[in-house]
Amino acid sequence: MGVRKRKGKWHYDMMIDGVRYRGPIKTARTKVQAEQAEAKVRLQIHQGLYGRPNGSNTLKEFVEKSYIPWAKANKRSWKIDTSRLKPILAFFGKKRLCEISPFLVEKFKLERRNAPVVTKKKKKPRSVGAVNRELRLLSRVFRLAIVNQEIGENPCRQVGVLKGEQGRTRYLLPDEEQRLMAVLTGDRSHLHSIVVLVLNTGLRVSEVFKLQTEHVDFHRGVLHIKQTKTDEDREVPLNDTARALLHELVDQAKQKKKVYLFTNPKTGTKYTTIKTAWWSACKEAGIADLRFHDLRHTFGTRAADAGVPLPAIRDVMGHKSTQTTERYAHATDEGKRRAVEAVQAKSPGIVTILSHRRVVNE
Repeated sequence: MGVRKRKGKWHYDMMIDGVRYRGPIKTARTKVQAEQAEAKVRLQIHQGLYGRPNGSNTLKEFVEKSYIPWAKANKRSWKIDTSRLKPILAFFGKKRLCEISPFLVEKFKLERRNAPVVTKKKKKPRSVGAVNRELRLLSRVFRLAIVNQEIGENPCRQVGVLKGEQGRTRYLLPDEEQRLMAVLTGDRSHLHSIVVLVLNTGLRVSEVFKLQTEHVDFHRGVLHIKQTKTDEDREVPLNDTARALLHELVDQAKQKKKVYLFTNPKTGTKYTTIKTAWWSACKEAGIADLRFHDLRHTFGTRAADAGVPLPAIRDVMGHKSTQTTERYAHATDEGKRRAVEAVQAKSPGIVTILSHRRVVNE
């Protein structure tokens, strides 16, 4: 056993631990080349790598042929993935899957962190969160490659995400709410209803767009939320403000024979975006750096400040875990102030002593 030539081609043939291994050596042209290839095969057998996938496709080929079709079939956010994949493919695209090492992933991470975000108007540092989302997406691509038996290991597992990722804590302040509502009139009246509904229910804007008349249950006082981000339907209780608003919206939709509560007059069907109206309204109201999603954050923050248990907020907002809810429900200054005042109420004697000292010193 060893190497031998058969019908003009070299083959290896060996017995190791009672198991026979044999196969063609397609690239060998001489006996020396065949013996070198046979030695590599023998090493792979001893290392437990023999017969494992070799990742011969490039990352770009795998993404286009396998990952994107999978994402379209399984992820509602697949379009976001295609956008985030652009810098990944630019860096790794021509590399074969088997050639991408933890060192290369680490290099990609550092280069992306140091690459600024360039827009038409300005240049700003790239956030830690943006880089980490790209790393998680790259890891997801490799996990699918493992399932498809393209590779045996995920190089991203040996690369840690960047530290210092901060969750967004922006929420609508009371004075901002007054200014915002004042400009949501006329052509923006539909936006006024959407804002009021989100502030009182914590719905995602995509969930608002999908609301139909049949989803409102006035008898039980709940909204039935379908086709959610987490693929789990849920019920959201209605407070008096939301109930009164929905009565108006349902009546209007039925009178106009519309299925959706919010119908775009230009398309005749549900809205798909309100970004333009939102940013123009914020600009007119003098409100900076407030995303529409921050209204959902406002709902969670106000509920937490009111003492609502996190599990209840989690269920209303449709989070998978309370860990996500905690990220939304940062206490406002008012909530923090109530916390320290509550402690003070437990020690009234100290307050009396300090007040007496102040009077004496004066």
